[in-house]
Amino acid sequence: MARRLGYALSAILATTFLVAGAQAESHVRIIRLSYIDGSVQMDRATGEALERAILNTPVTEGVRLVTGNDGLAEVEFENNSTVRLGENSEVRFTKLVVNDAGAKVNEVELVRGTAYFDTKGGKGSKDDIYRATIGDSTFLISHDSQARLSTESGHPSIAVLKGEAELQNESHQVRISKKETLTVDPNNSAGYEIANAVDAAPLDRWNQERSDYQTSYAYSNPGVASQLNGYGYSDLNYYGGWSYLPGIGYGWQPFGVASWIGWNPYLAGAWAFYPGFGYAWASAYPWGWLPYHYGSWSFIGGSGWFWLPGAWSGYRNPGWYGGGFRPVPVVNGPPGWQAPKPPPVAGIGNSAPTVKVGTIGNLPAAIPGGRVPPNFHSMVPGYTAAQNAATLARHPAAKDYATTSAFQHNHGSDTRSIYGPYATGHVFATPPHTAWSGPTAGWSGGHSGAEAGSVGAFHSMGSPGHATGASHASSGHGSPK
Repeated sequence: MARRLGYALSAILATTFLVAGAQAESHVRIIRLSYIDGSVQMDRATGEALERAILNTPVTEGVRLVTGNDGLAEVEFENNSTVRLGENSEVRFTKLVVNDAGAKVNEVELVRGTAYFDTKGGKGSKDDIYRATIGDSTFLISHDSQARLSTESGHPSIAVLKGEAELQNESHQVRISKKETLTVDPNNSAGYEIANAVDAAPLDRWNQERSDYQTSYAYSNPGVASQLNGYGYSDLNYYGGWSYLPGIGYGWQPFGVASWIGWNPYLAGAWAFYPGFGYAWASAYPWGWLPYHYGSWSFIGGSGWFWLPGAWSGYRNPGWYGGGFRPVPVVNGPPGWQAPKPPPVAGIGNSAPTVKVGTIGNLPAAIPGGRVPPNFHSMVPGYTAAQNAATLARHPAAKDYATTSAFQHNHGSDTRSIYGPYATGHVFATPPHTAWSGPTAGWSGGHSGAEAGSVGAFHSMGSPGHATGASHASSGHGSPK
């Protein structure tokens, strides 16, 4: 019998959810719905049953997520670990707690279909636990691992793409490693079967592309504390840039907003109700997690809206906020501007409908002049979609995007080999290399016109030329070892 594994993961943002000196198990855990495409529904365990899922909706214990025949979804934990859900699949987050030792315990039930676990390691990550259940079978996934769980064969199975995992049934504790597949089969004399191979699945490339994206853009920016390297931080690096604001500190701004007259942080989103803390804001923008639940938004005259991490950045100026999760964003708008308020909660108990705000459903997720969300769904074989303002549907036979007029409009005639053809590259832009010489240094690659204008007279910290969803050559980041 293989020895029982003690693998676990610890959240980088643990201070957000822990109460100092706590001696009992705490259910104060909030993770996020970090990606949706196609038909995706969520049951928030509030009595409203299944409803349309909204990007960046908080996920708490008891939440159920269901995808349709064209649906894909991803849920991101506090330290960038993820659970990715394939088409025609269903998961339930049965346990999201901090135990009395301070470790996070994450248990997810795969009711049907296919789910990928992508767990991260790192400093202080040895004690948290990731478990997946399928029927009566329980699987423990170690840190720094990728595993594909499925019910497709009629029996629970787990394929290890990277790292290790273990079957933990009452009568079996069986460990498997990379390139091994375990299938639970009560008709087998041992109760299970292990294959020394992992068969390719249609969603593998999509899963890896999402992992590569998060890994490639998870870097730290000098001047901004490393505590920000938690869930949602990769999206900030992809969709916006940091600027040093004199007298304030570092602030982040989405690409494109400086040239959009009238833009404000509440143009697209929804209020979603959760027992225990009421309504929480869910932004429809792909980068809309950290800026709406930590720190504060502020309107800087002459340069527009910036998100300020507050205490996280090391700057503790009076009036700026930071530190803990906030269901409702802190906003310091221009004179006379009022942020939308959450609906009243008095007398509604634990059940309340989701309330849409602004133009959600009509407004494209991409801000004009900024980056277009990459079409990750296009990595699934046989997938096709119409090209529109928010999605560039790419076909393996398509020409190199670097030769198109749209690319040359944003990047000039630079068609160097770093912009490779789609068939061999990522659907997201490869991050540029940085060159720092202090708080006024910028990206060595410079800015596009729209992004350079977004920082006004301030010095930008990370505004790469936007790629409008272009396909780029592989950066080599994030590949399983």
